[in-house]
Amino acid sequence: MATRSQNRVEKIRTFSIGSSNRGLNIGFVPMTDCAPLIAAKELGLFERTGLEVNLSREAGWATVRERMRHRELDASHAHASMIFELGCGLGLDSVPCLTGLVLSHNGSAISFSHELWELGVRDARSLKRVVEEFRGRRKFRFGVVLKFSTQNYLLRSWLRDGGVDPDKDVQLVVVPPPQVFPCMMKGHIDGYCAGEPWSSIGLIEGSCWCAALTDEVERMHPEKVLLVHQELARDRHDEHIALISALIEAAEYCDKPINRADLASMLAAPNYFDVSKDALLNALQGPFQRGMGEQSSALDAIVFRRNNASQPTEAKARWVLSEINRNGLTETPLDLTQDEIRSFFRMDFYEEAERILAAA
Repeated sequence: MATRSQNRVEKIRTFSIGSSNRGLNIGFVPMTDCAPLIAAKELGLFERTGLEVNLSREAGWATVRERMRHRELDASHAHASMIFELGCGLGLDSVPCLTGLVLSHNGSAISFSHELWELGVRDARSLKRVVEEFRGRRKFRFGVVLKFSTQNYLLRSWLRDGGVDPDKDVQLVVVPPPQVFPCMMKGHIDGYCAGEPWSSIGLIEGSCWCAALTDEVERMHPEKVLLVHQELARDRHDEHIALISALIEAAEYCDKPINRADLASMLAAPNYFDVSKDALLNALQGPFQRGMGEQSSALDAIVFRRNNASQPTEAKARWVLSEINRNGLTETPLDLTQDEIRSFFRMDFYEEAERILAAA
């Protein structure tokens, strides 16, 4: 007799029959928040739903952007803001795209060098005092992974809360995620805001310290999404919905504490992250080692599925838009209608995938 799980898989597989048999090329940058993609691949969830998926490791977000522009990727793990960056043509040609799934919430940390600790920095207000002390002699430099990223928005917010003007008092530079820690160790930057595991690598080694997790700056902020070309969603609808369904199941797996150790082992593999399992477990399992002998809970350090994290809601889209506008990252503020916003964040696709899973 077929099990409920087998019946569920067969219904999803049947749904995807009749769609194009060309494989899907999906990009990811080695960040912990791409975990649902890797889990879906390693657990056979793509295959079970009739999908042929190639996961393509990318060097950084600029590479993802260019490969999406040139249609070399069908979809990608991406910053939520990249939907508007590409879709609205912010600084480049417009590339119509959308998301039917949020991959993660939270997942980043603000980390600084030992030198700043020795200078007395403990939080944004004490950083303000050090900035004032060195004014005219040195401008401290901090890395963010992308102009249109939550790391940029939340580091700016954290700085402003302490009285530091992110555009005048310090210098913010864009550094690819895997390079933030090496750049700090070489003295090119004094700290950074980056997604896991790139803060934890330094924290585990005792080479930096964490001033704040981004969830402490903005509770349950949306982070990464599944970025998809609009034409793929239109022309290969069944595959797209099957893809979302597989990733919803993978996100459920990733969010269960009992699976976190195995998940870390998957991500640590040379073909994915090629980093230590301990660095991945710092945020996935905790307690989160913050450096300088301090630690905290990792309960909400990164969230994949809980608290409706997977839903691409209009409210999440509006939060992203508000941060782009609040930080003055475009020549003129982005003013989108409700219909335009909903055309980028597609709850209808997500709900269709959920219905299939519920019926299976």
